[in-house]
Amino acid sequence: MLNSQWMKGLTGAIVVSVALTGCQTGSNEKAAGTPEAKAGEQGNKQASADGKVLDKKIEVSVFMRPRPESVESNDLLWMKPISEKTNVNFKWLKAPTDTNDYIEKFNLTLAGGSLPDLMEATPDLLNKGGENGVFEPLNKLIDQYMPNFKKLVEKNPAIMKDIKSDDGNIYFFPQISAVKTINLQIYRQDWLDKLGLKEPKTTEEIYQTLKAFKEKDPNGNGKNDEIPFTTRNKIKGLLPFVEPFGVSFEEDFYVENGQVKYTYTDPRLKDALAFTAKLYSEGLIDKEYITNDQKIWESRFTNEVSGATFDSFPRVDYLEKLVAKANPNVNMTGLIPPQGPTGIAPYTKSQQTLIKNGFGISSKSKYKVELAKVHDWFYSPEGQLAMNFGKLGETYTMENNEPKYTDLVMKDKNNSPLIKMYELGHREFAYAWDIRYENAMVPPKLAKIRDSVTPFIKDKYPVTLSFKQQERDVLNSKFTEISTYKDEMINKFIMGSEPISKFDDYMKQIDKMGIDAVLKIQQASYDRYLKR
Repeated sequence: MLNSQWMKGLTGAIVVSVALTGCQTGSNEKAAGTPEAKAGEQGNKQASADGKVLDKKIEVSVFMRPRPESVESNDLLWMKPISEKTNVNFKWLKAPTDTNDYIEKFNLTLAGGSLPDLMEATPDLLNKGGENGVFEPLNKLIDQYMPNFKKLVEKNPAIMKDIKSDDGNIYFFPQISAVKTINLQIYRQDWLDKLGLKEPKTTEEIYQTLKAFKEKDPNGNGKNDEIPFTTRNKIKGLLPFVEPFGVSFEEDFYVENGQVKYTYTDPRLKDALAFTAKLYSEGLIDKEYITNDQKIWESRFTNEVSGATFDSFPRVDYLEKLVAKANPNVNMTGLIPPQGPTGIAPYTKSQQTLIKNGFGISSKSKYKVELAKVHDWFYSPEGQLAMNFGKLGETYTMENNEPKYTDLVMKDKNNSPLIKMYELGHREFAYAWDIRYENAMVPPKLAKIRDSVTPFIKDKYPVTLSFKQQERDVLNSKFTEISTYKDEMINKFIMGSEPISKFDDYMKQIDKMGIDAVLKIQQASYDRYLKR
């Protein structure tokens, strides 16, 4: 059974780590490590005689977030060569796909005391577990067995800044992203064309466009059955209606002139909620946005009742292929962030940042050294090719020393390349995302859409902060309650069960619940983060 400190912090950890993301930032901090020549020699000594990463086969239990499109199997085309090369049979433990459900199950698994060898989570959860003895400190393992990882850190010291906890230890192997993959507005261009509409670029134009989708029968069935805007991302799926007012559901906290502030008591949120509530009250936003899952979200498009959503840019292609089964004339497009009514320049904080999640090794695992060696191979040039591109000759080929996906990945009639990769067994372990993987899979249409939004991305509040136990105690006692109340009230304002005139009362209540104490802790942690 785990110690009382971890048990004491379970609920608060769920609140502090509500999204499986990371933050990109810079650092001048030097990574610990030996010179590259010695590191390379050490790496060569680790390889087994037959070229396998490990001398003997082992089975490793893994708790990680699944993809709805993938199957957890060591025998699928993508995973089989990885399993064979490493000599590891990965035993996949059942885990939820929903973010909050996943974090809850993660915490309950820790509380149960019988831990998997590897567990995926946000940096905060993994650092908390490490500080309480749940996850193994990796500093010595990295020095002794991970020369490839040390080379990556030497090239990009910002990695070390984002993975080191305040006690100086490293408790997880990071997922290192290569690009800022973004969420954006996705619209049916054929509906816009049919109704003689241009792409909406302001909040007022969004309103008029969705209203036309609702009233002018763009699906052509003679019924008033359109649900103009839908989402599978709950409150974050409503981001394009909120960010134009200067606030973002992508972050609980934000920094203004060096001062940490709380997003959900920002006065600008009142107008953002009023606009969103207007859309909801007129039936322009899916009434089931809180409960929609992947299947329901997809059905809104395959049944041709919805014409807009907010999702990752590869979903433009995915949805187009999905709807094309019923309507071959479908044409999906992605839009840049809209301009707000108060003159705020268009922007978005929806982004993939430098460190996504991480994987911690259980302090009780008997395979600590083996897992360090396996992860170092993940970070190696050979491992990166395997993780990013799959099996040479089947999922990719090399042309002019550059990897290129085969038709198996690129020309599936029913799936976008990314979704096809997941179907073939691609898993998002801790490794370095290769910029070439996105360049290789993105067709010109998606590349143009992606690049059109990139200039509007703003950095968001870091989620790689670390907290002392006394700080966590305050967060657990105050911020948990504040977040529960906030979630309830934000949805009530949007749905109209609470009038927006009560927003000032809502802000006063959060003040009474102790947001000042929470902000003081966030400020202290943020200041420590800047000094790493």
